[in-house]
Amino acid sequence: MEQYDLTDLRAFITVVESGSFVRAAEQLAVSTAAISRRIVTLETALGTQLITRTTRRNDITDAGRAFYADAQAVFQLLDEAQERVRQGQDSASGTLRVAAPLSFGIQKVAPVLPAFMQRHPELKVQLLLEDRTTDLHAEAIDVALRIGFLRDSSLVAARIGTVGRVFAASPAYLRRAGRPKTLAGLRGHSVLNYSLLSVREEWGRLIGDPGEQLDLKVPLAANNAEALAECAIQGMGIVLLPEFVLAPALADGRLVQLLADASPEPFGLFAVRPSRQFTPARLRLFIDYLRECGF
Repeated sequence: MEQYDLTDLRAFITVVESGSFVRAAEQLAVSTAAISRRIVTLETALGTQLITRTTRRNDITDAGRAFYADAQAVFQLLDEAQERVRQGQDSASGTLRVAAPLSFGIQKVAPVLPAFMQRHPELKVQLLLEDRTTDLHAEAIDVALRIGFLRDSSLVAARIGTVGRVFAASPAYLRRAGRPKTLAGLRGHSVLNYSLLSVREEWGRLIGDPGEQLDLKVPLAANNAEALAECAIQGMGIVLLPEFVLAPALADGRLVQLLADASPEPFGLFAVRPSRQFTPARLRLFIDYLRECGF
């Protein structure tokens, strides 16, 4: 049976992550033909097709997706073995896969990443920004930054900061609908809801008994805070969002803060990682760096 080696695995992983044979060849500083040969060697040894090739695109097969996750795990184990040898050093190497909410990742994480990577030039970072709860195991995520109140899970969470939240609405909306003076005064208003939290979970526990009728209008729900902020600026209703998202619009008057004396408890900011006994240096140093940044 034809065998494959780690170089073939690396070629396959790079093709999947880069999206093409050409980009993979550029990243690995080899020819496209060499990448193609390595994928063929891998597929021949495994007896299955991992990537379908056409003149226009390459698509990973179901078998390829499963093998990709396992191949990533192989390299992760190798990285950890090297980390154990180097343990005690204050340097990081290898690849760190970080997941974060879209708005937070753009506004808060991306600006501080370059300084961290300058400290550790041998480190590569893959930043995945999505407004959903990522599956750390299935997606081979090293650490996910999560905002909120964490539910019990098998994951290990380190609190690295807090995220304040504020109520806000546009001057036009307040002229039209009136300005609530108390939390109970939110009843009857239009609210724009973050769809990853139920209306009762996000608003109900703030303004009344969970068993009561909320009497809220919810003309819009979205899974992205910046989208909700923009719709609030356009006068659609009241939002309850992280302060960092609303700060620019509050500063220039496009939005007005409401109920400042009744601001809800800040969310926790957590670095969440798979439950493992060994913590690679790159992960430990990254979490320490985020704390240093003062989130």
